[in-house]
Amino acid sequence: MITDEKRHSASPSLQEVLEILSERKKTSTRLFVTLDGPCATGKTTLARQLAEACQGQVIHTDDFVIPHARKTPEQLAIPGGNCDVDRLVREVVLPYTQGKTVCYRRYDFRADRLLPAEPLAETGLLILEGSYCNLPPIRERADLRLFLTASRETRVARLRKRESPASLQRFFDLWIPLEDAYFDAFHLPDEGCLLLRSSEDPAPESGCP
Repeated sequence: MITDEKRHSASPSLQEVLEILSERKKTSTRLFVTLDGPCATGKTTLARQLAEACQGQVIHTDDFVIPHARKTPEQLAIPGGNCDVDRLVREVVLPYTQGKTVCYRRYDFRADRLLPAEPLAETGLLILEGSYCNLPPIRERADLRLFLTASRETRVARLRKRESPASLQRFFDLWIPLEDAYFDAFHLPDEGCLLLRSSEDPAPESGCP
């Protein structure tokens, strides 16, 4: 569980994060960044803002959920077990960090199937966004690890706005407990994470400095 002490510690602004990315890009031809955090903190929005400002690409861990047939109680009891980390590392993390072409398959949750493989456009910045991107095989290859938090009140309000009553209940009963178990097991956010707090502030007009 993310504590209030961690949630309310000093947090850099979006512009400061862009400046950090700009500096890192000066010494790396391929910058691999992870953006983790609880559901409804604004990770997808932030990832898009950073990628647009810095001419990067975004891949979502939601595209690497395990198929329904593998969602056994035993598998889901493993911290981070809802993520197909082996496929994510094999199709995205290793190729990108080794300077190779990335070609990956998105998982269609509703159809419960993998979509045809698609190539990732060549980019000097790849942001892996979503819960479970701090699993060890991923985090050990990240150049920068971002962790986004928000108050529980903010998160619940956002979920109520975007989800149906049935879907909202599933978040409370399943998805949030699975995330919390993962955060607890890997002591997240840890000292290696750059901790950010969710904000409704608009993105800066400038791009990467």
